[in-house]
Amino acid sequence: MSAHGLNVCFYNAPQHSPGKSEGAGRPIYDDKEMVNIRFPGDKNSEIHRVASDEDKKKYAEEYQAYKAGVMGDDQSSGTPLSQWPAMPRSVVEEWKFLKVATVEQLALLSDSGKQAFGMGANEWSEKAKAWLAAAAGGAEAARFATENLALRREMETMRQQFAELNARVEADAKAREPGKVRPEGNRVHKVLEPLS
Repeated sequence: MSAHGLNVCFYNAPQHSPGKSEGAGRPIYDDKEMVNIRFPGDKNSEIHRVASDEDKKKYAEEYQAYKAGVMGDDQSSGTPLSQWPAMPRSVVEEWKFLKVATVEQLALLSDSGKQAFGMGANEWSEKAKAWLAAAAGGAEAARFATENLALRREMETMRQQFAELNARVEADAKAREPGKVRPEGNRVHKVLEPLS
């Protein structure tokens, strides 16, 4: 989940290059990496600018999605509201109008964003928080189950190795009993042979 809770997308756009244009005597444009930052819950506030190195670091998940060829709102990381079973499609469209695209953005929505939605915004935000917490708990449980399975397999391997080692020790102990002829392959027999 993105900690910033914003709608951020990177894109290419031509930007006028005054220096090059003056030298060429005609308009020259260079492709620049741009960033568009929208604030969930505020349909009127957007930032469009040339992407700085700081933008690329701060919004690294979205920038990586852009570099991988993902365009537009699909760069937002998180669970799209349209994929959240708890929210009807009509409500998804209402939030979309307010630039809220993911469950994570809804959970982090500012008070002004909730006011822009009106009645029910607090409930939806709390439902989003609860759903994300439950999902995180489920992920933690799955991680513990995977670790538990790995430890059980490792323990079973160790049990088998211990049983094999125990069988070898018992076989060696029986071979060492007084009055028994030692097998030819036994190292003790080879050491004692020159003495007899």
